[in-house]
Amino acid sequence: MHASVAQGASFSARAMRHVSALATIAACLCASVVAGAAGPSAPAFVDPLDAPARMTPRSLRAPVFALAVVDAEHVVAVGPRGHILRSADRGKTWEQRPAPVSTDLLAVQFPSPAQGWAVGHDGVVLHSTDGGMNWRRVLDGRSLGTMMVAYYEKKGAAADPALARARDDAKRMAEDGPTRPFLAVHFRDEREGWVVGQFNLILHTADGGATWEPWLDRTDNPDGYSLHAIRQAGDQVVIVGELGLVMRLDAAAGRFVRIQTPYPGTWFGMAASKDAIVALGLRGTAWRSTDAGASWKPLPTATHAAVNGGVVLPDGRLVLATQAGELLVGAALGDNFVRMAPMPGLGAAFDVVSMEADWLLVAGPSGVQRLAMAPAAR
Repeated sequence: MHASVAQGASFSARAMRHVSALATIAACLCASVVAGAAGPSAPAFVDPLDAPARMTPRSLRAPVFALAVVDAEHVVAVGPRGHILRSADRGKTWEQRPAPVSTDLLAVQFPSPAQGWAVGHDGVVLHSTDGGMNWRRVLDGRSLGTMMVAYYEKKGAAADPALARARDDAKRMAEDGPTRPFLAVHFRDEREGWVVGQFNLILHTADGGATWEPWLDRTDNPDGYSLHAIRQAGDQVVIVGELGLVMRLDAAAGRFVRIQTPYPGTWFGMAASKDAIVALGLRGTAWRSTDAGASWKPLPTATHAAVNGGVVLPDGRLVLATQAGELLVGAALGDNFVRMAPMPGLGAAFDVVSMEADWLLVAGPSGVQRLAMAPAAR
């Protein structure tokens, strides 16, 4: 089933045809678990927020949705049902690590070799302080709405339309419970970071996750489009999401301001470097900016598949991963692309990272594959 799951959810009411691959894959996997447990002898349902991830050798071959490099040797992978994998040899071998929840995990990041963050369904945020060996829950959707309502009630909203919208949205979250996923996480250092997700869900911390502040009113996103990815590009922090939404952090104003782009469709992800932002979307769409979003250039990916993720290599090559399992390698930040030879069993590529020259780690429906690249042209 995993290889044929259509790219899916994190969609707004106005844009149901625009989908986020990772969120829906995770949702479908959850649905399959519930359906499989519907027989007369099935055990009683246990909320994934109340059940730790099951420790099983099968986790090494289960889908992986996202990857994060920890340091020169270590890398962490996350996926459905709270599965967290860790490698100490650049992805050659893996071990499962315990997780306090069995909800689907969609994104992971390490701002330092010790500090790690993972986010996913049910408003879950997990934190590691030992390089991904152990994890604890710091947030979930059960208390998130109530916390945000209290924050906006204290701020007062009568005279500020943005605050009023944020307060009303927080009230809906409190009423709905843990229904909104976090889809991405980015910490610019060990102290300051953001978690973002469905329907303009965004929180900020300036103290390493000890406290969190809602930023629903600090985005140029009045229609509440979903936020699919957040990355650092040089000294810029950039968010991409539904219906062409791209925003850049205005540090002085303490808010994310919208950048106009030529593409009106949904962005699934980003690749970024100190010199460029590459926004990735439906039907092989990839646009690059080298001037902090002031202008954009379409990239010739020559694929019709959704582009789920990408990475800029130290030598300047751009690698893109698609929903069809394609890996596209572009010279000079994507001016020209070459498709790597298909890998058996790689029905889809959800994420890609590189830890050493001419080797890739690719997250897919059957776990993580370590793939050799052709050397860069000299």
